Amino acid sequence: MKLPRVVSLRSYGLSWWGLALLMVPLQGCAGIGAPSFPLAGAYFPAWLICLFIGAVSAALLRLLFLILHIDGLLRYHLVTYLSMGTMIGLVGWLLLYG
Repeated sequence: MKLPRVVSLRSYGLSWWGLALLMVPLQGCAGIGAPSFPLAGAYFPAWLICLFIGAVSAALLRLLFLILHIDGLLRYHLVTYLSMGTMIGLVGWLLLYG
C-alpha cells in the first residue's frame, strides 16, 4: 500500500512568512460582525435596507422618466434601472454605514 505524498509549503514556493502575508487581508473578516438593526424584535442585516432603498428609488426613477418622456429614449431599460438602483443603494450604504 502506497502512502499519499505530503504536500508542503515549500513545494509551492511559500514560506511561513509568505503564508502569513497571504492571510493578512483575511483579518478584516474577524471584526465585530455585520451591521444590523433591530426591527420588531429581530435583527435585520443593514444591506437589506439598502437593497430596499435601491429598489424603491429605481421604481421612482422609472416613474419620473415616464412622466418626463425620457424613458422612450433609453435603449436597455432593465440594465439602466438596475444600474441606477444599485448605485443609489450603494450610495445609501456609504452614507448610512460608512
